[in-house]
Amino acid sequence: MAEHYLGKLKVDNADFVEIGGTPALEQYDALYRLLSERAGPEVAALFAEPLISRGNDAAPPTVSWYGEGEGRPLESLSGAERARAEAYLADHLRPVRALAEEPGGALAMAALTVYGAEDVMVVGDRPIIVNWGLMPGGKGASVATRPAHYAKTLGKFVPMEAAARPVAEPPKATPAAAAVAPVTRVETRRVVTPLAWVPLLILLLLAGGTLAWLLTPGVRLFANDTVPAVTDEALLAATRAETEALNARRDQLEAALAGAVCRADGQLILPGGLTPEGLLPPEPGVQPAERAEAAPDAILPSRSSRVVMPDETSLLARIEASTVMVLASGAGPVSTGSGFVIGPGLIVTNHHVVENALDGAGQVLVTGGALGAPQPAEIVKTQGPLAETGGDFALLRIAETSLPALSVHLPEGSLVLNNVVAAGYPGDVLETDAGFAALRGGDLGAVPGLTVTDGIVNTQQQLSPTTHVLLHSAALSSGNSGGPLLDMCGRLVGVNAFVRQGVMQNRGFALTTGDLMAFLNGTGAAPTVVSEPCAPVVARPDVAIGE
Repeated sequence: MAEHYLGKLKVDNADFVEIGGTPALEQYDALYRLLSERAGPEVAALFAEPLISRGNDAAPPTVSWYGEGEGRPLESLSGAERARAEAYLADHLRPVRALAEEPGGALAMAALTVYGAEDVMVVGDRPIIVNWGLMPGGKGASVATRPAHYAKTLGKFVPMEAAARPVAEPPKATPAAAAVAPVTRVETRRVVTPLAWVPLLILLLLAGGTLAWLLTPGVRLFANDTVPAVTDEALLAATRAETEALNARRDQLEAALAGAVCRADGQLILPGGLTPEGLLPPEPGVQPAERAEAAPDAILPSRSSRVVMPDETSLLARIEASTVMVLASGAGPVSTGSGFVIGPGLIVTNHHVVENALDGAGQVLVTGGALGAPQPAEIVKTQGPLAETGGDFALLRIAETSLPALSVHLPEGSLVLNNVVAAGYPGDVLETDAGFAALRGGDLGAVPGLTVTDGIVNTQQQLSPTTHVLLHSAALSSGNSGGPLLDMCGRLVGVNAFVRQGVMQNRGFALTTGDLMAFLNGTGAAPTVVSEPCAPVVARPDVAIGE
């Protein structure tokens, strides 16, 4: 039982949503196991733990709710804090909704059935749902009203199409129904005139014409440019695949640790003969070379400041010179995201970063350490939203053309277990960034700090026929959207698009460079494309690299 009390609710016995004759609240352990196995422990943690008191003849039943910390009502929050909580809730409710729509998803649907529209609390910075498995007004047994009730409550975060199509409950037989007197039939005869067939004939002609139009190649049903939407089921399958990849990574690390050998000179050698950084160690007593090639799937990635680029700059310097912050203003609040240089004056970011500036009245600005001041950007092309089009890209143009462009890596094989680096301007870091605070205050010379994180590619997934993603472990947050994901050779391997965060894990999703190149087709952007595997050149810690 969780230790922290979140609240109590008085209910009626008829308010309990039942599954197989047992209240869903009494099946909390089964729900937690289901969500943990199918969607991850952070999704299971969305639902508070109930404690039911059935009451007596004089007192109604009550349900007390418990979580892992002190809770605050979501409605009491405001600004960025509330926006983050709502975004997290929407993101993590999607797999629950997908489970609810599967055959046998009654328990997940019961979890999505809450007593009212304000039954969400926030513990720390994570939302938690209370009063689930209940419907007010004694409607707990009413299956038909649950989708509509969901649409009015949690549906405001993740809509459910099925909510518009409630399933009618079968009528209950009553003793009075059997006693209804037989109806006397009166036979009548209607005379149909020829004119009565005219409306039917017109309808048939209209239907035939519409059908012929729909079946014409290039129109509606067979439109060549139709892009399938990314479904929640595909995202759930990708999450499951990453869980399996993480388990395999754990086994790999355990095997490496068990087989590691420490030489007399203090050098740790892993099974396979390489150091944890993926370097071939020198013979004992031999001075190591100043530079050496490292394996791209090393257990521990080399520091980006030690990786040497062909132009003698460090990987970190290359990233800082080619990564920018994107700010978009429009009807709503200013949105921030990240981007990178793909050609002279050309910047790539996500569609959802600049979406609120697409109405014609908005403005997009680009800034960064390599720019003297924010520059206005023209939106050249977009593809999005992701769920509707299968893509989430935007191409911008700025006046400055001297920023170095990233090369694009189109791998011939798998990138799983390869080390990667993510760069951008995450929102949770910007909250305490003095440069960003000064920029918001009107200081156009202020530059927020760039955040660089590393990780590995956990798995590669196809979310739709035209949507391919890399799931990786480099830490991200909302402001990383549109930023680059690079290999240890400084080449672009993905465009960070969204993240699923949990207490124990961080799932980053990056759209692949293959999808990016398809988007850039016809825009004039012509990045350098390479396919050779990465073999990063790493310098010894005491060797200085030009910046």
